[in-house]
Amino acid sequence: MSLNTILKSRIWPAAWQVFVRFYALLLLPLLAWGVDDLPGFFSNPVRMTFAIIVMLQALIGAWLVYIMPPQPNHEHPIDLTHWQIDMYHFVFILAAYGDRRTILAWAENPSVRWAGLGIYLVGAVLSVWATRTWVNQLRKDAGRTQVDPELLFDGPYKFIRHPGLLCIIIYCLGFALAFRSWVGLALLIPLTAGFLHRIKNMERDLAEQYKQVWTLRRHTSKRLFPFLY
Repeated sequence: MSLNTILKSRIWPAAWQVFVRFYALLLLPLLAWGVDDLPGFFSNPVRMTFAIIVMLQALIGAWLVYIMPPQPNHEHPIDLTHWQIDMYHFVFILAAYGDRRTILAWAENPSVRWAGLGIYLVGAVLSVWATRTWVNQLRKDAGRTQVDPELLFDGPYKFIRHPGLLCIIIYCLGFALAFRSWVGLALLIPLTAGFLHRIKNMERDLAEQYKQVWTLRRHTSKRLFPFLY
């Protein structure tokens, strides 16, 4: 096997996907919790289950990237401005930090923690569903056209045009509840507002680019929340 073949292997973007998932979803909360008390983080069954879910997310995400046809010029389906990325990370960091130290956190309530973890899991399933739908379309059209996820009519795209952004909102809501964080819940307000503004700009550009196709797309789905908006 030549060096060029090795360097072009899909293993590398798949490995990068694993790193990105671990960094954003698990490493940052662990650092915020404190590396001096990692056993304390994993002693709670909800936090332990959360870590397992993230590991599964990373592996599934890596597999989806591995089977995805190369798309060198295609924008990632989740298109965020920098401050929105920072806000997303801050929810995870501040919630984990406050959970250990009981800062801006409500009293211990296992039922709320498990409910938050369930909400987070819904976001993870939606993310896999949306990505798998997109990847399947890319594999079907490989060598002919590139596909903008917002134009898909299958999977979750049948109901909403921007499931990737909805996943992040669900992640943050679930994480804030699982880590009993008031500040995490409060940050959902500017995060959601930023996404709504971002979607407005994205859809203006898409309407200009795709004309009549986009008009049909708008009439058959909602922007972000199924059956609502």
